[in-house]
Amino acid sequence: MVQNRATEDHKLYLFELAHGNLNNEEIIKGFIKYYVLSGFTLGNLQDDYMFHTHYPIERVQVGLQSLRAALESVAEV
Repeated sequence: MVQNRATEDHKLYLFELAHGNLNNEEIIKGFIKYYVLSGFTLGNLQDDYMFHTHYPIERVQVGLQSLRAALESVAEV
């Protein structure tokens, strides 16, 4: 099911990802739910951080690095 990214749940996902509060499974599930099923990419997630949040760049980097690490861990299985 395609999810609308303009929701409180999506905002919460971005917050939790940027603050390192999600495990790998939660990171990947959220990315699939809000991005992959809608045809979006990692670049779209980065754009959402840059244009729709006020998180400092350090938080954005944490989120992006966490997502990349989670995706890499699944790809190696």
